[in-house]
Amino acid sequence: MIKISSFLKWSILSLLIAFFAGTTSALFLVSLDYLSDLRNKYIWLISFLPIAGFFTALLYQSIGKKSTKGNKLIVELILQPTKPLLDWLMAPLILLTTLIAHLFGASVGREGTAIQLSAGLSDQLTKAFNLTPSERAVLLRASVAAGFGAVFGTPIAGAIFALEFTDNQISFTKAITPILISAILANQVTLWWGISHSVYSVTQIPSFTITNMLFLLIAAFAFGITAWIFKRGLTLLNEMASKYFPNELWRAVFGGILIAVIVYAAQLFKFIGLGIPSILNAYSLAAFPTDFILKLFLTILSISVGFKGGEVTPLFFIGATLGSMLSVYIPLPISFLAGLGMITVFGAAARTPLAAAFLAFELFGKEYIFYAFIICFIASFIAGKKSIYQS
Repeated sequence: MIKISSFLKWSILSLLIAFFAGTTSALFLVSLDYLSDLRNKYIWLISFLPIAGFFTALLYQSIGKKSTKGNKLIVELILQPTKPLLDWLMAPLILLTTLIAHLFGASVGREGTAIQLSAGLSDQLTKAFNLTPSERAVLLRASVAAGFGAVFGTPIAGAIFALEFTDNQISFTKAITPILISAILANQVTLWWGISHSVYSVTQIPSFTITNMLFLLIAAFAFGITAWIFKRGLTLLNEMASKYFPNELWRAVFGGILIAVIVYAAQLFKFIGLGIPSILNAYSLAAFPTDFILKLFLTILSISVGFKGGEVTPLFFIGATLGSMLSVYIPLPISFLAGLGMITVFGAAARTPLAAAFLAFELFGKEYIFYAFIICFIASFIAGKKSIYQS
């Protein structure tokens, strides 16, 4: 009887989590596409980035203090599920401020928003279903998996990510069932709303030879070092921004001015927002050596001064353009290296190599996963232990 009751409870919870994550991700993605197109049409909107930063900081200072830490707060609650519930304002705040960041040209992502939308709403079910702390931790992991799976269309990677991103270790317990089901259903809900995801095509996979493996080790080292630079740069710039601009409002204003001036002066319009067209181009045309560096710098700067959205899609951009550029020097197929760079730099920065490998499986196909496993774990080791999701 207890098992039946538990089954029914988690079935209902999984459906609710999937509905929350899938519906909010669909709304977010549609809005994001519309506002990104609007920004590209009226490029002068970037000049209002300082005001956008000020408004974002003001919102979080006045009504969103409990949600300021974003994904890092969700990690803390999964590890310490006896803490108070997530503020219900987390969901509308992150949606609004991320859309503002993209409309006015900050270099941020979207996974942080999808995860906080899902977790912020799903955590409100804790009291309604009288969940124990351990059950609440599963609920939060399921919401993370659902948000990640829905926004990228990769539910398996989403489930693995939810298990891996808190402490970089995976415990395959019975909790995997509601986590995986929530991610799969959330992705279906997003598809039912008519959302289509970007298709990344790896057209050629190299043969398995000792020479090719040596080349892949070189690539893995480059991806791992880049992920380390991203994490280290994020830490250092956060510290500098806090030191020289302790007031978050003025920090956001100064950061917005700096980003807008740099983008206008150097005509770096393709490096703001998500940069999906540049990621797709990297699979067929060799990227410039400066592409991944410029995106890395603008992303670190945007996040450090307070713009919301996340890091994953910018990491996709950084990794894909780095891999694409390496194809000029490493005799391996360009689409193969671009795809490898895209998932590996993300996995190494987030310290989620297994999730990154399954991301490759869902995005590129089963033929790719062998290489992804090897390179993701090597690059993750090189990038160091700290994750972008750790406080």
